[in-house]
Amino acid sequence: MIGKHYKAHKDNVIDLFNNYKIKRGDTNDGVKINFLENRVESLKNGKFTLAIAGEVKAGKSTFINALLGTELLPSDVLQSSSTIVEIFKSETPSLRVKYADGTIESISDELTSLGINAKARLHEICKIHDEYREIPTPLIDDCIIASADVLKVDEDFIRQLEQKSSEQLQGKHKVIEKFISERTKDKIPVEIDFGYPLKWEFDELRIVDSPGVNATGGVQNVSFQFFEQADAILFVHQIKPIESESFRKFVNSTISNRSRETLFLILTHAGLYSNDDVDRLHKEANRLYHNIIPENRILVVDSLLKLIHCDLNNGISVKEIQKSNNKKKILYEYLEQAEKEERDLIDIVYEGSRFEKMFAAVDEFSMKAPNLQLQEILRKIKEGYEEQENLYTEKTERLEKKKVNPQQFEEEINRINAALEKYKLLTRETREDLESNYSGRHSSWQKDIDTLKTKYITLIAESNNIEITRKNTLDALNDVEKKIDDFSMELTKNLTKALDEAGKQFKSEYQISTPKMIDLQALEENAKAKAFHKEAIYEDKIDGTKTILGATGAALAVAGIIATLTTGPFGFLAYLGIASAGAAAGAGGAKAFKKKIQVGTRDVFDEKKHLEEYRHQCSNELSSIINIIPNKSKEILNTYLNDFSKEMDSVISDRQEALEAEKTKKQSNEDIIIEIKELDRKKKDIQPEKLRCIEVLEDIK
Repeated sequence: MIGKHYKAHKDNVIDLFNNYKIKRGDTNDGVKINFLENRVESLKNGKFTLAIAGEVKAGKSTFINALLGTELLPSDVLQSSSTIVEIFKSETPSLRVKYADGTIESISDELTSLGINAKARLHEICKIHDEYREIPTPLIDDCIIASADVLKVDEDFIRQLEQKSSEQLQGKHKVIEKFISERTKDKIPVEIDFGYPLKWEFDELRIVDSPGVNATGGVQNVSFQFFEQADAILFVHQIKPIESESFRKFVNSTISNRSRETLFLILTHAGLYSNDDVDRLHKEANRLYHNIIPENRILVVDSLLKLIHCDLNNGISVKEIQKSNNKKKILYEYLEQAEKEERDLIDIVYEGSRFEKMFAAVDEFSMKAPNLQLQEILRKIKEGYEEQENLYTEKTERLEKKKVNPQQFEEEINRINAALEKYKLLTRETREDLESNYSGRHSSWQKDIDTLKTKYITLIAESNNIEITRKNTLDALNDVEKKIDDFSMELTKNLTKALDEAGKQFKSEYQISTPKMIDLQALEENAKAKAFHKEAIYEDKIDGTKTILGATGAALAVAGIIATLTTGPFGFLAYLGIASAGAAAGAGGAKAFKKKIQVGTRDVFDEKKHLEEYRHQCSNELSSIINIIPNKSKEILNTYLNDFSKEMDSVISDRQEALEAEKTKKQSNEDIIIEIKELDRKKKDIQPEKLRCIEVLEDIK
């Protein structure tokens, strides 16, 4: 299952860090312990998200059930709302539902009363009446949520529904009216969190079921945000027909370029076709989509076979499994194959499901980023232990001299302190050189920024709908964030290189190690945090309905906090029968006098105007963000180097004070021998932990 190896590595890293804190004690080994502790806490509290996308009727629910290893989601009904369903592992079944009116419903099987349980309630919420299967209920739900008034089902409304859903709705006015009359905001879920005692080992794993991409006329903002934050996105599509315009649109016009890098195409229902047909269709998919997704992320599975495998693994008999018509139909062929090959049915079925290959592919790809985080923590712990060893070794050598010749020991202390003063000057020269180099590069930096601005302002201006505008704006913000990260990382890289070269020269000349007590990555993060400040997020409300561009403020976005781009399903939704009270009277008067006179006004949704305003706001926000980057890069540089100088001076001063304390400390030879033995014990004590760090690092790689 996904994350199995990661869990073992994570547990090892947390254990190694806890041991490291104990063994480190008060020793200053150059590691910013608070910064490292925050990383470990983030590791403990983090969650890993697989977001599932795809069209309605593509088999998403069955696929998710196969992933979960149990049939939690109803797969025989259409998803009845545009709600994101987040599924996670918990000790007991639990359900939390937030409705459009703000009320929250919570159910835990530990507290269940009146015969209601979490799983049954989830099925009830997801269920849809047969009479409403032919209308776009999720899209209508969004209209109900967005409107302050009762929806008026007129020709304008039907036309807009048809346009957004690509469905033929003429003649369905009465059905839509009935649905709206029964569907109040206290019955429309907007958030669903479902916990269940799943058998997977990776407790942090979250499976997120998003509405079908054709259910609401496009990908809504809530889904879009989940896709942007997901560790992997699995787009589910039936293997036949293999061509999918919705997948192309999803990749090219909807999700951001950064999300695209986490995308898998999962072709389902493979068990309905022969192996030759499946291989042919798989190759055809590789040919069709090779320019938008790598071949190793196009996978073929059969979700129903995986569920049958789960049934067999749980001891359910074949006879019992065959009570399900869908399973009975597909199982027949595999029963024959198992008998013919004299193999266990459970193995034949699992092979046919092709889930083993899918799990391996998703696990290998999606765990790269979390594993890098583990490696960074381990490397810091290892560096800390290595510096502790150096400190213990050098102090032991000094104590040996003190034991033999106290006068020579004092001279050695004085020599080292004088050398450290020279090293302090050397680090200041390093800072000045780096500052000078980056000031000289400013014109090149500005050129890169100007190129970014021109590229994305043009793309936004040429965007022909809201979704593409949103995508282009987020791509721009992601590129801005990357530009800042690249700048900060380059600073760290060049400073590290300069310090290493200075340290080698210094050690060669003075025969002492330089203080390795600067956690440059911690300084880098601190500099970025100080360079940007948070600004308020505002919402523009037009005509009483939400068509919102959430402006984060330039500095906030550059720091990596993405602007929230939220639109209602039809934008303004002002056309929904919002008219003055005199409109009806005006209509009656017009009929009586055979003359039309204006007695009121009615707001009519103008999609073109909506798009123009949206693009305009996005362009303005992006311009304000990009325009401040050069100045912000200067702030980062200054903050970084100032912190570096302060830290370096402090570290060297601490080392000098410790040496002076050693020099003035009165000790007998017996006391010195005891201290040397204690230092040797500490060195030996950290050896197994350091070796374990190296072993886990190698294993993760």
